Amino acid sequence: GINAEYGCLQYKNTCSLLHESLNKLQGQQEPSREVLENCMQYFAQLKKFNCKAQQQCRRVRDNTRQLKKKLDSTDLILKNLQFEEIYLQREIRKCLQYKSVDEELSLIPEIEYLSSLGDKKPSSDQHEHMLERLKWELEQRKTMRVDEERWEKSKIDLEGEIAGLKGYLASLPPQLEEMLATTTQVQEYLGMKLVHRKTQAEMAAWLPTQLYNIYSQVTGYTEYLKLGTTVTLNGDLEIARNLNSDDASDVDEVVEIETKHSKRRSAVNDPGKKKVFKAHPLTVEVVVPCDEGVHAKVLFSYLTKLKVVSVSISLMITTASPWRDKFSVGTDYMSSKELLCALWTEDHGEECPNPDTSAILNKYSLPSKTKIPNSLGRPFLWAQRLAGITGWSAGVKLDVATSRETVPHFLEAIKQRCLARLALKYQLRNLATNKTVKEGAISQPTLLTEMVSWKEVQLDSLSDSYPERTVKHVSEKDTLYELVVKRGKTSCKSLLTLSLDYP
Repeated sequence: GINAEYGCLQYKNTCSLLHESLNKLQGQQEPSREVLENCMQYFAQLKKFNCKAQQQCRRVRDNTRQLKKKLDSTDLILKNLQFEEIYLQREIRKCLQYKSVDEELSLIPEIEYLSSLGDKKPSSDQHEHMLERLKWELEQRKTMRVDEERWEKSKIDLEGEIAGLKGYLASLPPQLEEMLATTTQVQEYLGMKLVHRKTQAEMAAWLPTQLYNIYSQVTGYTEYLKLGTTVTLNGDLEIARNLNSDDASDVDEVVEIETKHSKRRSAVNDPGKKKVFKAHPLTVEVVVPCDEGVHAKVLFSYLTKLKVVSVSISLMITTASPWRDKFSVGTDYMSSKELLCALWTEDHGEECPNPDTSAILNKYSLPSKTKIPNSLGRPFLWAQRLAGITGWSAGVKLDVATSRETVPHFLEAIKQRCLARLALKYQLRNLATNKTVKEGAISQPTLLTEMVSWKEVQLDSLSDSYPERTVKHVSEKDTLYELVVKRGKTSCKSLLTLSLDYP
């Protein structure tokens, strides 16, 4: 300030005066008293100036120290305020981000809570209202927890009881098996066949739907009317279990006709044919009683690739049957192929009824005219109806009603066809041996015309013996017989044609 500048100016003046006095003393041999006194006076003033300067520095230093202390205190207060601001911001942020635990809980609906209050009005304060609701929720949860513990204990008791019953039920099958084994002779004596029915029921569970329709409908119809027809399931149950129940036709590795478990051997040698004409391991066998000692055994198989039912038939004649005699003529009419051919009008079973057959054969590089082997039977249309198959568009269409309606016609047609063919064989045998047939006690009158020969002929040999207009009406599927009769010196030759649907 002003005092400092003034003191500095006086200090400079005093120094200059002292410098002049000292210069004077250097030029004198004997210093004057006055000059010495001036020098002493100047030294005293300089000392005074020095003392004042030190006091002033001390005062400035003290002021600076006070100001620094005040500054440090202010800075500390500022930092505290900053820390407090950060803390408050953090707390504000926590408050803004705060979520109550009840928000994550699945609380009982508020409507139910309000209804539990009855006439009591809820608090108007939202916070108090929420607290009251949470207290009520806690009480409800405690009550529910007690109920849960009680039910859990009841559950454990029931599980123990169920485990005991399961153990008891698990011990029943061996006991039942033992009982059945010990009562086998009694069952056979009484004709109950419980073991056989159990085995048949297990096999029926693994039948394809088509064969199951045949089995169930024929069994139900014949048992209800007590016709004496027997229906039996045959085949290897173990292989059938290994099949994919959803689509058995896609499993080529599991089902093989030639296995150690199967007694049958396939007559198809071509690998492609083996896959296309693969038959389900289970078959349905229907034995139809036709006459005394005569039964027709009809066997139904299901071709898994072609999705059709094939059928074959064989006649069983007991030794006590009047039809037991062996016939030397017309044996073709008793074969499986001829017995079932044209059982229904124009149904020869030569073509597979599935319209996708050509595509399936082409997939396995087989000619489109490849036919099903005779060992598997023929896919007659009536067999498809008996299985409930009504079409193949967009998958096999099944109708149980169709199967049920076909059963009585099938049984009657089989019976009538077998009896008619046996009668035809009997007539052909008599013609071949030139015997007179007696009906009752009345004999035939004496015949003047004599049958010279009766023989079966082939269509190829008729062109030279008969006119063309006669031969053109004959089919390759017909059976031809040539009859030669003679009366006196006149003889007559005639041709008899038996079609597949006769009689």
